[in-house]
Amino acid sequence: MLSRDSSLKTAMNAAESLYQLIELINANIKDMSTEQITPLTALCLSLSVEISIWMDAEFERREE
Repeated sequence: MLSRDSSLKTAMNAAESLYQLIELINANIKDMSTEQITPLTALCLSLSVEISIWMDAEFERREE
């Protein structure tokens, strides 16, 4: 799980995981049911929020 204090490597891994998940959904969306798509898109949203929070914290650290 990515937090405000995570390392750059952890943030990069989270971003890569998000990218791979989106690619997986995109490649298979025609064969997926709503019951599959809904939790996967929720996971994408959760990962993107974690990355955004980390980026905001990193920006604040660099501004100090």
